[in-house]
This record gives sequence, structure tokens and C-alpha cells, in this order.
Amino acid sequence: MRILGAIIAGGQSLRFGSDKAHALLDGRRLIEIVALGLKVQVEASVVCGRTFEDLIALRDRPVTGLGPLGGLCAALHLANFNGYDAVLSVAADIVPIPPQLAEWLVEQSDGARRPAVIKGQHLIGLWPAALSERLDQYLQTPLDRSLRSWIAACGAIPISVPVVFTNINSREDLQRAKA
Repeated sequence: MRILGAIIAGGQSLRFGSDKAHALLDGRRLIEIVALGLKVQVEASVVCGRTFEDLIALRDRPVTGLGPLGGLCAALHLANFNGYDAVLSVAADIVPIPPQLAEWLVEQSDGARRPAVIKGQHLIGLWPAALSERLDQYLQTPLDRSLRSWIAACGAIPISVPVVFTNINSREDLQRAKA
């Protein structure tokens, strides 16, 4: 199975006060920790909403300003066009990325034939590349463009995993993660 990794990283970091993707945890930038966690599970990775070192940078699709779904849509189209089966999406500010994350999601998603998301961390998901046109159409309607709304609309399966993820939204969250 060919999986494209997509780091969703277009947020403004308002609660953090600066670009949290570049905040240091254990001597590494958050986005770097996430990229390294994905690397062992996917054939290639992209970053949505910004540029980052050697990764392909994607602009939101169909237009900018759509939040995480715009980045996911861009990644799905790239994956579909290039023959990938699915996109493994993660946020640039959620750690850790366990090495078996893709395996857990593929197993629960009927071999990536259905979308699956981690309960409580909806940006961490496995999305069949074939959803690209459907998400494009969804984003062009006046419907609720929240991630939760899309999860319901596409029938994503919520799954539980034996890992507690840390979402770093504030400097206090970063300090707790360091401890």
C-alpha cells in the first residue's frame, strides 16, 4: 500500500504566541519530530500550509483560508494524481507519532478503503486518496467546513489507540510535554 504523509501545518499559532511548529522539544522542532515520526511509515511526505526543509510544500485546495481541510484536500489530490492509496495526516503540533500509527489506521479502515481518525485527535487520520474529488466538492459548498463535519460527511471511523497524544497549543502545553 502506498501512503503519502501529510503534515497539516498552516495554523497561526495564536495561543502559542509564535510559530509553534518551530518550538523546541527535546532539542528538536515540533514539525521535525512529526516529520521524523512519519518518515518510517510512508513512502513520501508533504507539508500543508507552509514550507519545511526537504518536504514538498502544498497550498490549500481549492483556495487558501479553509483551515486543515484545505491542506488535507491538497494532499489528497496530490496522492490521487500520483497513484497513492491513502494519505496519513498528522498535525505539526501533536506528539508523539508512534511508528505503528499507519498500521493501526490501515487495519481499522478496511485496508484504507474507508477513512479512519484517532478519537480525540481528528487531524490524525488515514484518508483514501479517492476522496480527493469528494472533499473538493464539499469545500465548494456553504456547508460547515469544520474537520468534524467532514469526518461525519465522509463516514470516517473513529478509532482508539494505546497512545496518549499531546497537542501543543500553548507554551504551558510545551512545558508539560517537556516534563
